[in-house]
Amino acid sequence: MQVQRGEKHQGLVPLPFVPLIGWAHEDCTGCWGCVRHCPADALRVVEGQTTVIAERCVKCGACVQECGKSSTSVRDDTAAVLDLLASDVPVVALLASEYVSALHPMSRPAVEQALTGLGFSGMETTILGEEIVAAAYDQALSGQPGGPPRLRSSCPVTVDWVRRFYPQLTGALLPIVPPYIAQARLVRELYPSDVAIVYVSPCYARKDEVFASDVAGDVDVAIGFDELRALFAGAPPRSDDMPSRRKPQVVKQLSAIDGFPRRVLAGGHMDTASVTTVRGLDELDRLLTAIVRGETAPAVVDMLCCEGCLDGPCVNSELSVFAKRSIDTAERSRQAPPAVDTRTLLSALPSVQLGRTFTPDPAPVREPSEEQIDEVLAAGEFMSREDLIDCGACGRATCVEQAVAIWSGDSSWDLCFPLQRKRLVRECEHFSEASVTDDLTGLINRRAFDQRLSDEVERAVRYKTPLSLVMIDLDGFKEVNDRYGHAAGDALLRATGTLLRSELRATDAAVRYGGDEFALVLPGVHKTGAWAVAEKICASLRQLQAAAGDDGPKVSATASMGVSSMGEHCTDASALLESADAALYRAKRAGRNRVELAAG
Repeated sequence: MQVQRGEKHQGLVPLPFVPLIGWAHEDCTGCWGCVRHCPADALRVVEGQTTVIAERCVKCGACVQECGKSSTSVRDDTAAVLDLLASDVPVVALLASEYVSALHPMSRPAVEQALTGLGFSGMETTILGEEIVAAAYDQALSGQPGGPPRLRSSCPVTVDWVRRFYPQLTGALLPIVPPYIAQARLVRELYPSDVAIVYVSPCYARKDEVFASDVAGDVDVAIGFDELRALFAGAPPRSDDMPSRRKPQVVKQLSAIDGFPRRVLAGGHMDTASVTTVRGLDELDRLLTAIVRGETAPAVVDMLCCEGCLDGPCVNSELSVFAKRSIDTAERSRQAPPAVDTRTLLSALPSVQLGRTFTPDPAPVREPSEEQIDEVLAAGEFMSREDLIDCGACGRATCVEQAVAIWSGDSSWDLCFPLQRKRLVRECEHFSEASVTDDLTGLINRRAFDQRLSDEVERAVRYKTPLSLVMIDLDGFKEVNDRYGHAAGDALLRATGTLLRSELRATDAAVRYGGDEFALVLPGVHKTGAWAVAEKICASLRQLQAAAGDDGPKVSATASMGVSSMGEHCTDASALLESADAALYRAKRAGRNRVELAAG
């Protein structure tokens, strides 16, 4: 195929620069599915908001497809199309060859009528461009085997993957334009010179690729099939008798998917040592890593981001790729055999420039020191590298990669689901404990006391075991607060709680009943034993001193106590509590700083 450089067409409606992928932060639920499924680690999440790291993004659209709430979106370029259609310039719709599945169940005549109804002056498909590019690939791949691998260059996503993450392999990209550019240049040779071209693409990345410096102006604007369907839906009704401008159809003979030559894929090139086919960025990344390491050396790499362009994100997402393949196969089976073979047809067409230039565009490298990584890991509660789990839930393969992203300001530990689960469990335990614990003293609170006393009374009744209750009230506590301040009073309450815990068994319960009142639940203890426990605590309190801080005044207080036990006069929790309370007030009236037993 002859290659020559012609004069470039200048775009009629230049688009303002708007990022391809955008976010509606108010709709984001924070599931971070977009981050977990971004193969390029090109999403930055800071303070709960996601943005694209342009230097890493390859525009595959995985983030858009994974978003369950449509908070991510692709730039809508239909306004530029409508501006073209409203102008005096004839506009040609150039449809990717996947249009049969993408616009299913619309037939080709129905598609042509719908385009005419919108104001398009003509419709072309990329089939001929795919044949032109396949012939150019055939020629480029002929010759002696050996040397560096040669990489398919018709998929903009995989091309950007090479340029960004394997820039040393950029020279291996075959310098040939994608089929739609070849077709657009052919259209400009055959149509009036002022024609505008709207390319309808199976993928998002083409929408920005049309503005690349070496192809800019060949296509005026690119939209996805999803955008074209939206234009069809919003168009006025069309007349069924609208004439369809039929022309001979081209049948693909040389090309397979998106212009890659059939003969190469089928092994028809005897001088091609090996062809490796990869689909998907994860598989591509593994292959390119192996090539760089010298672990493999395929002569040709057929690389695509999707399972073929039929699987592109703009191609009828309601259908499975299997259904779309069936539709495509059925359409090809209905096509009549071509009257002229492709190579003969190509020889009769004007030659178009097919050469392209690729330059490396390496993603920025993030290189914190090992000590800095360890500091970030420690903030994520990983005390050593041995603790790392590398579960990938954050969207990165390893915890170290996530730590590097956090160090770079591109992520946070909020995306670490195991850590967040650990923190949630810890918080739940804290709240559960807080609901039954007095914040000041650390003893169980009144709410827990009521339940504990009820349980112990029920157990004592069932098994006929002893149970005693001690009620405690600090003497003169109000005067401590009034004279020394509440900080000193709080210090005294905390010290009292610590003393009570130290004097009791594990089976006993010390309670802050409220204010400066405390209670002790003593299972298995008769009244005499309970009185002895109370006397011991009363004596210890006489020796207790507490201070609010190192320089605070030393404060102390005695206590009055009442003791009651289960028996003939106390058969339930209420009676036990009333008896102990009554004994406590007798101790108060008797001069305080003493223990009184309940009657009975």
